[in-house]
Amino acid sequence: MTKQMHDKVHEAESFLKEGNAAAKAEFLRYMDRWIGYFQHERLIHLLVTLFFALIAMLVLFAFVTMQDMILGLLFLIFFITDCFYINHYYLLENKTQYLYKLYDEITKMQ
Repeated sequence: MTKQMHDKVHEAESFLKEGNAAAKAEFLRYMDRWIGYFQHERLIHLLVTLFFALIAMLVLFAFVTMQDMILGLLFLIFFITDCFYINHYYLLENKTQYLYKLYDEITKMQ
């Protein structure tokens, strides 16, 4: 998904530089579809990230109350996994917002 996101941002930037007004409507429909895909992906990753954070907090609470090292290791696994999800979600959020900006600029181009 990361490669697709970078590819679509590059395509939008290239289209904005070339300024092909005749193909603008078609390109905007194309970008509409991809932005919808990225919005869906962003929502799914937000839900997964929150789920992993909730599970990590529950495991941390169990670790603090029971003092079991297995629970500490399990918390560490969930925490590290959640860090990767947060990093990926950060990329999705920022690139999607950037695509909104490019979309608006393409819409305004003559």
